[in-house]
Amino acid sequence: MVKNTIRNIIKPAVSHLVFMVAIGVGVVANAGGVQPLPDLQKAISEVTSLYGEKSVWADKQFQVQKFYYQIQSKSQKLKILNEVKEHFEKAVVKAEENFNSDEGEVSQSAITKLKLGLAGTLNDIVELESQKKIARLSLALISKNTYSADREMSDLEITPVEFSFKNYDEWFKVSGLVLRNEETSSGTFADEVALNTAYLKSEENQAKLDIAKNNRKITRALLVSEVANYDFGIGDPADLFEALIIYTRVLSGYYDSVYNFNLAVADLNRMKASWIGIP
Repeated sequence: MVKNTIRNIIKPAVSHLVFMVAIGVGVVANAGGVQPLPDLQKAISEVTSLYGEKSVWADKQFQVQKFYYQIQSKSQKLKILNEVKEHFEKAVVKAEENFNSDEGEVSQSAITKLKLGLAGTLNDIVELESQKKIARLSLALISKNTYSADREMSDLEITPVEFSFKNYDEWFKVSGLVLRNEETSSGTFADEVALNTAYLKSEENQAKLDIAKNNRKITRALLVSEVANYDFGIGDPADLFEALIIYTRVLSGYYDSVYNFNLAVADLNRMKASWIGIP
């Protein structure tokens, strides 16, 4: 009897504890507010499931990839611009202090250039922030607001997709494609030319990306050197200005190259789906 009484007391207590833990987990999960966007593959699956017409699936998949890549690439470019902004701000302060000192060796012209560089960077930040918001709105539209525009990504790093083929013929074979019968298929030659062209664009953008990767390493080393020299008082404002401009251009170009390459491969896959009759 005593055992039953104890059991009757413990069971509700345990149930209540489990319930409270579940609530606690829910509170923690939602403590950050809006849930982040899912990873790209899950997003593709979820968005295509919203459309009953299978004929549009390949196009919707491509659009999801495009908007994801846009958000990621612009986020990385913003990261670079904010880094450059900080360098310009510090350089302007240091240059003005030097100019106003008794041993000032910095010209007003050099200070003006640094300020103009800062202004240009701020302008680029405003533009990119706007473009990123537009990409998120576009994603919200194609997802029928499943992914609202205020949802961020948990992983904003954009990386090149896998693409390693010697030539078009190898890619065609590895992709499991077969040549169509020209007698029974309309537009066969035109379709194959379009497919081959899309492959060549992927190759082209991959080659450009390889160049951008090398330039990225060199430019980073240049900036680190110029910033260090300037901080120690042995650098020239003009050299720092030039290094920051080059760094901005090359690093932004790198992320543009990743975006262009990934999108070219996505477009190739869209055309491949059309070739084999997959929506």
